[in-house]
Amino acid sequence: MINVKELPGKIERYIRHLRDFYLRKYSKEVLPTGIFDKKINHYKVSFCTTCMNRLFHLKYTLEKNIKDNINYPKVEFILINYNSQDNLHSWIKNKFKKYIDSGILIYAYTNTPSHFHASKAKNLAHKLATGDIVCNLDGDNFTGENYAFYINYLFNQHGKNHLFHFKKAPYWGTEGRIVMTRENFISLGGYDESFLATGHEDHDLINRAVAMGLEYKNIQIENFLRYLSNTTREKAKNCSKDEINYYDLESKNRIISEENIKNRKLVANQKNGWANSKLYINFSNNLTSLS
Repeated sequence: MINVKELPGKIERYIRHLRDFYLRKYSKEVLPTGIFDKKINHYKVSFCTTCMNRLFHLKYTLEKNIKDNINYPKVEFILINYNSQDNLHSWIKNKFKKYIDSGILIYAYTNTPSHFHASKAKNLAHKLATGDIVCNLDGDNFTGENYAFYINYLFNQHGKNHLFHFKKAPYWGTEGRIVMTRENFISLGGYDESFLATGHEDHDLINRAVAMGLEYKNIQIENFLRYLSNTTREKAKNCSKDEINYYDLESKNRIISEENIKNRKLVANQKNGWANSKLYINFSNNLTSLS
């Protein structure tokens, strides 16, 4: 595998593109036929995606993910435009009307944040979701074909008191692929909005969930693990007016998380509420509050 971490940004981006599309290989498993059983309960599945200035990822992933799951009877995609300045708004308006009209895509826009904050943005997406099951789906991730069917199958097999984490070394780009019931997500208070802008918010959510009693299962099926990698600089590019190091933020958030869990502070955002931003939904002129 090519080590591109130290290369200048544009060269690194180009090499990562080549690796992501042409060099990285994924094995494809035959999925159990039971995932298509019409007699099992079909939970509504919500895929929750956020974006600030990452249209270059969504151009590859968003419609592909919708098409790969559109046959599942109860599915929705939530997309939070976290004040992107890269034509995301007009791109969605021009190309995704049929999905919005059908209810498969729920598009929401906020024009207030000046910088990206991962926990706050993700909470907006999950709060807006109406599914029984919520899945964090980073904008650089591909779901893989029939992913919603497989998620539904897992909850039918194992029950609602589970958290499923889709990751496998060395596919680090799916670390944030967390699936749980929306009810359990709300009970946990969502992602911790007291964190610095990005880093460790996914693992904090997992660790609090496990400490609260959810059963953790790591799913390593490569059908569902394809992603587009970020350059080192891109990891925290939109999080501050100054250039900051993602790994500095991650390590500081990790310390906060470990201290909270040690002290059994398992429910996040208790003092100030969470997902309080107002949103314009599906190009409406009316603001909607999720608080």
